[in-house]
Amino acid sequence: MEENKILDVAQAAPQEEESSSINFALIYQTLVLNWKWFVLSVIICLGVASIYLRYTTPVYQAFAKLLIKDNDQQSGSSRANNMLNSATLGMISNSTGIDNEMEILSSHSLAEQAVRDLKLYTTYYTVGKVKDNLMYKDQYVSVDMDPAHLERLNAPVSLEILREGNKYHVTGKYYVPVNEDTADGPYTIDKTFSTLPATLGTKAGILSFMSNGVVPMPDGAKMKVFMQSPKYASYKYAGALSVSQTSKTTTIAQLTLNDENPQRAVDYLQQLVICYNRQANEDKNEIAMRTEEFINGRLEKINAELGSTEGALENYKRRNNMVELKLNAGQAVANADQYSQKLTEANTQVALLDEMRSYINNPANKYQPLPSNVGLNDQSATSLINSYNQLVQQRNLLLQSASETSPSVMPLKQQLDDLYSSIKRALVQARRSMDIQRNSVASQFGRYQGQVGETPEQERMLTQIGRQQEVKSGLYLMLLQKREENSISLAATADKGKLIDQPAAGGRVSPKKPVIMLIALVLGIGIPALVLFLIQFFRYKIEGHDDVARLTTLPILADVAVASETAKTKADIVVHENKNNQMEEIFRSMRTNLQFMMGDHEKVVMFTSSTSGEGKTFNAANLAVSFALLGKKVLLVGLDIRKPRLAELFEIDDKQHGITSLLVKDDPTWEDIQAQTLPSGINNNLNLLMAGIIPP
Repeated sequence: MEENKILDVAQAAPQEEESSSINFALIYQTLVLNWKWFVLSVIICLGVASIYLRYTTPVYQAFAKLLIKDNDQQSGSSRANNMLNSATLGMISNSTGIDNEMEILSSHSLAEQAVRDLKLYTTYYTVGKVKDNLMYKDQYVSVDMDPAHLERLNAPVSLEILREGNKYHVTGKYYVPVNEDTADGPYTIDKTFSTLPATLGTKAGILSFMSNGVVPMPDGAKMKVFMQSPKYASYKYAGALSVSQTSKTTTIAQLTLNDENPQRAVDYLQQLVICYNRQANEDKNEIAMRTEEFINGRLEKINAELGSTEGALENYKRRNNMVELKLNAGQAVANADQYSQKLTEANTQVALLDEMRSYINNPANKYQPLPSNVGLNDQSATSLINSYNQLVQQRNLLLQSASETSPSVMPLKQQLDDLYSSIKRALVQARRSMDIQRNSVASQFGRYQGQVGETPEQERMLTQIGRQQEVKSGLYLMLLQKREENSISLAATADKGKLIDQPAAGGRVSPKKPVIMLIALVLGIGIPALVLFLIQFFRYKIEGHDDVARLTTLPILADVAVASETAKTKADIVVHENKNNQMEEIFRSMRTNLQFMMGDHEKVVMFTSSTSGEGKTFNAANLAVSFALLGKKVLLVGLDIRKPRLAELFEIDDKQHGITSLLVKDDPTWEDIQAQTLPSGINNNLNLLMAGIIPP
C-alpha cells in the first residue's frame, strides 16, 4: 500500500514541480560531484552493449517482388463485369484489389501452409559454450511428428540429442493437449537409440528421428530441438513478413522477411508464393466446380425424364401397332414445325429459369458461387451472376485472414446482398418476359396446329410426345456441351502471382552496432542522471487525509488515528452503547458511509493490509460492534490463523473453536458453523468466528 502511494506521488510530483523554479546551479554541482558515477556507468553500459553484440543472434533480411496478375483482363465477359461493378455499384478499384491480395499474402492461413510444407515448425540448435547456434538444413538429426497429433499440439516439445559413441541419447519434455488452450504435463523423455532412423511413441504423438545422411553427428555433440504445431509456428513468420506495394499505379508487391537464417527466409518467401498461387487457383476453380455440380445434377434428372418420355413413345406405338409416322404435307405442317421449334426453345429457357430460381432461393447457396454458364439467354441475369461470383470469391479470400464482422468484409456482404436481390428480380423479370414470348409462340403454334387437326389422333399424340422428347433432348445436349466448356475452363487455370525478382537474402538488419553503442552511451549518462534526479526531487511521504485525497481517487470512509506501538498492544473495543466520544464518532461515521456505499445484497466487508500491526483487527472489531449496536446481526470472522488477535481483543480464552476446524472438513454443515461460533459478550447481535487452533 505504501509503495502504491509512493508511485502516485511520483505521478503527481511533476505537476508540483512546474510551479517551482529549476535550480541549475544545484544540478550542475550534483553532476560534477558525481562524475565518477557517470564514468563508471558509461563503461558498464558500453561493456554490456559489447557483450550483447557479441552473443545476440543476428537477424537478416530477404526480399522478393511479386507481380499480381489482373485476371479480369483475360476475358471479355470479365471486363464487362468489372465495368458493371465500377459503374453501377462503385465496388472495388484496382487499388483495393491489390490491397486485398496483400492482406492474403500476410494472412496466418497462408503462412501456415508454407510452414507446413517446409517443416519450419521444428527448429534445431547446436549447443555452444555461451549461446546456441541455429541450424537450418544442416542439422545432424531431423525430428518430426505424425500429422494428426502435430496439429493438436498447443505447447512446444523440447528435446536434447546427445551423441555418445554410436548411440543417440534423447531427453526432453512435452505436454499432452487436453483441449485447444490447455495441456497436461510436463512429461519427460529419456531414450537411447543405437541406430537411426527410429521412432518414439509418446502421449503427445509419435516422434520420428532421422539422420540427414550428409554430415554425421560428431561424438559428444549435443543439439536442441523445439517443435510446435504449424499453426503456432506460423504466427512468427506472418508477423515478420512485410508486404508493400511498390507503386500506386502497379500491381507489384514487395515481400520482405526478417529471419535469423538468411537461407530460411529465402525458402519461406519462395514457398509462400507457391502456396499463394495454389490457393488462388483453388479459389478460381470453385465457381467452375459448383457449375459442374449443378450441370451434373440437371443431367441426371433430365436423363431420367428423357427415358420416361421415350418409354411413353414406345408404349404408345406398341398399343397402336405403329411402325412409322405419317407426314402431313403443306404449309400448315411447315409452319407448325417452325413454331414448334420456337416453342421448344422457349420451354427450354423457362425450364432453365425455373431451375435457377429454385437454386438461388435456397438459403444454403447464399454467399456461395452461382452457376454462371448454363445457357441462359437473358444477358442481364447472366452479367449479374458473373459479378456476384467475383464478389463471393473476393469475400472468401478476405475471410481467410479476417472475421465476418471485419470492416473490410462487411461492405462486400452488403454488396452481395444487393446483387443477390438484383439477381432474383432479374430472374423473375426474365421469367415474365419468357412467359409472354412463349404464350405468343404457343398461340401461333395452336393456330397452325388447328390446321393439322384433320390428321389422325394417333399422329397428334405422337407429336405431343415427340415435342416433350425434343425439349428434353435439346436441354440434355446443351448441358453436355456446357459441361465440356466448363471442364476446359477448369483445366486452363494460370498462376495469379509471378515472381519478377526471385527471393534473395540481403544484409544484416539487427542488431545494428552503431545504434546499440549510441544507446549504451546515452544510457550510461542517463542512468546516473536519472537516479540523482529521483533522489533529489522525490522525497515525499504520505502523511494524512489530504495526501490520499490528492493523489488517489479512492473513496475515504473515515479517518482513524494512528496509534503508537504501545497503544496498539493495549487496543480495546472503543465503541460502546449510549456513549459519544471521538473514537465512537469515527466508527459511527465509518458505519454510515459504508452503509451508503454498499448495495442491498452486499453484506460482506473484508479488512486487509500489506503487513501485520496496521489495525485490521481493531477497526474490524469496532465497526462490527457499531453495526451490532444498530440492531444488525453481525458475524466477525478472524482469518489470521497464524497470529490471531480477535480472541485477545474480546478477552475470550478459547483456542479450540474457530475457522480452522471448518477448513479441515470437506463439506462443513450449517450446524458445524454454528458450533464454532461464539457470542461476543458485548452485544447479543454480535457473534465471533475466531481463528481457532493454530495449524502447525
